[in-house]
Amino acid sequence: MKRAIALVAAAALPLVLGPLVAAPAGAAQPRIYHTISSTHGSATLVVAQGCEVSEVFVSSSKAMYAAQPGPGGKQGLTGVFVRVTDTCASSRARLAAPAAGGGSVVFEADVQNSAPLVVDSRLTRASVTTDLPGTDAAGEPVTVHLVATWTGTGALEHSKVSTHTHFADGNVSANDNNLRRAAIASVSVQVAGRSVSGRTEDASLEQVKSHCIEVPRPGAVEFYPCFGFPG
Repeated sequence: MKRAIALVAAAALPLVLGPLVAAPAGAAQPRIYHTISSTHGSATLVVAQGCEVSEVFVSSSKAMYAAQPGPGGKQGLTGVFVRVTDTCASSRARLAAPAAGGGSVVFEADVQNSAPLVVDSRLTRASVTTDLPGTDAAGEPVTVHLVATWTGTGALEHSKVSTHTHFADGNVSANDNNLRRAAIASVSVQVAGRSVSGRTEDASLEQVKSHCIEVPRPGAVEFYPCFGFPG
């Protein structure tokens, strides 16, 4: 059984912590996933120059977890997806069925590393600058140089979500405390002799503080409703 509950932030994978209270004899120990804070910035930039359309998708986060009791853990994650499409290619080649969205993809790369997002607690400003090595869609090695900044523009939105669900194989409880702010992002990417930069309003900053507790019944197997897999 692998039922994912999307109420716990998935910007980064949390630690599995020990039980807060002792379980009755014979009962399975509860598994606790506790995110002290996970903050995430995202942005989508589309730039057209002649026949070429460049799309850049940026995601960057930082997160902190803590055992109870035990030391805290920190994690950063930044990812960049770059795709360059020649929108004139299909007409030049007289293709009967052009590629999805029109044209032909001439470059594509999807890379990530452990660089953390630098952000303030009120989600007013954030930034990340890093080099991300990887491979392009053809398997050739590339390094993406990224410089991205976010400036919060909208109101700070606050929401809480709480759920308690009973399954045949056990119980799960999850609580989220969420902040979100719309933003304007400035994004600059250099890769494989190409340079794409610009400002976009298709951007946001978010923060999640959450915990998820799953309690399997005795004899239950493959019971991981918080994330769908063992932490």
